[in-house]
Amino acid sequence: MKNKKVIIVSAIITIILITLIGVFIYFSGRENIKKAENTVLDFFSLIEEDKYEEMYNMVVDINISKEDFVTRNKNIYEGIDAENIKIDITNCEKKDGKYNVTYNEKMDTSAGSIEFTKTATVSNDFKIYWNDSYIFPNLTAREKVRVSTVKSKRGSILDRNGIALAEDGKISQVGLVSRKNGRE
Repeated sequence: MKNKKVIIVSAIITIILITLIGVFIYFSGRENIKKAENTVLDFFSLIEEDKYEEMYNMVVDINISKEDFVTRNKNIYEGIDAENIKIDITNCEKKDGKYNVTYNEKMDTSAGSIEFTKTATVSNDFKIYWNDSYIFPNLTAREKVRVSTVKSKRGSILDRNGIALAEDGKISQVGLVSRKNGRE
C-alpha cells in the first residue's frame, strides 16, 4: 500500500515537472520569436531616422562594405523620398536554426505609396541576413533605383469661370535600372 502511494506521488510529481518544463520551453521559444520580430521592426525603424550605419550593425556579415551599404541605402531611400514606413509582422517561425519573419511593408514615396510582402531571415543572435531585395522585392545588388520626374505638357482645362479643372503638373516614377555587362 505504501509503495502504491509512493508510485502515485512520484507519477504526479513527474507529470508536474514535465508540464513545467514544457511551459518553460514554450514561453522561451515565444520570447525568441518576439526578439526576432523586434529585430526586423527595429531595423526598418532606423531608415526614417537616417541611421544607416546602425542598420549595418544589425546585419550578419555580408559581402558589402559598411560605406557601400550606408551609401546605397541612403541614396535609395532618400532618392525616392521614403517616409511613413510601416512594417506589419504577419508571421514568424523558426526553421533550421534561423527565424523567418514575414512582414508587409508600406511606404510613401515621391511616386506614391509602395506596398509589398517580404520575408526576412534573422539569425540566432538576432541579426538580419540582409540582401538588396529588402529595399524592393526584385532589387538585386547589380541594379540601381532611379527617380525621374516628368513634367506633363497638356495645357490647362478651365471651366467657364476660368477655374482650372486640369493643368500642367509633374509625375514621378520609381524604377529599377539593370546593369548590363557591368555597365550602367
